[in-house]
Amino acid sequence: MDTVQSSILTTLPQHLNHLTGYTGIESLKASVAAQETKLETSRSNLAAARTAYTHAIKQRSASQREVNELLQRKHMWSPSDLERFTELYRSDHANELQESQAHEALTKAEKEAEEAGAKLSEWILKRYHEEQIWSDKIRRMSTWGTWGLMGVNVLLFLVFQIGVEPWRRRRLVKGFEDKVMEALEREKGPTVVEMGMTEEVPVQLPKEAEREVEETLGMIEG
Repeated sequence: MDTVQSSILTTLPQHLNHLTGYTGIESLKASVAAQETKLETSRSNLAAARTAYTHAIKQRSASQREVNELLQRKHMWSPSDLERFTELYRSDHANELQESQAHEALTKAEKEAEEAGAKLSEWILKRYHEEQIWSDKIRRMSTWGTWGLMGVNVLLFLVFQIGVEPWRRRRLVKGFEDKVMEALEREKGPTVVEMGMTEEVPVQLPKEAEREVEETLGMIEG
């Protein structure tokens, strides 16, 4: 029993979301969350690319500065200076290539971060648009539901007034007539002989019968 109830409680919201169209909004929410993750990743990659590009620029600048310093005192070179100059000259091409690659990586990371931000904005706008449509749909359904309930109430009122109320009144009148006839039969007065003719004494209902009649009349009038 608990398993059935748990299954119903789990599946009922899903069916309601499907009927009202909220399933699409849930999908858009998941897309927005996934795109936010992508944006954070692209921003982290962008920061790393900027750091790498800055490091490549500094490394090449330092190498070129050292080469210029050696060239300024070229006539005073020692064997170690010559060896150092040769080493710097060979590494300059590698430093230039590293800087170029870092710049390309930075440009790519900037583009990816920009696209991720634009895509996130697009998903958010689309989700907002769908939520507005869903909200308007629910509002219309609520309005139609209210009108439907009002219509049902009016229909029930008309059925009661046209069908049930006359039947109730007829039943009360019939019950009233039966009670009056029963009281008349029960309380019929004695006859007396006067001037050679038979005359009935006028019938007078007892207080209990009069109270029943008044209650019945009150029910009919109500």
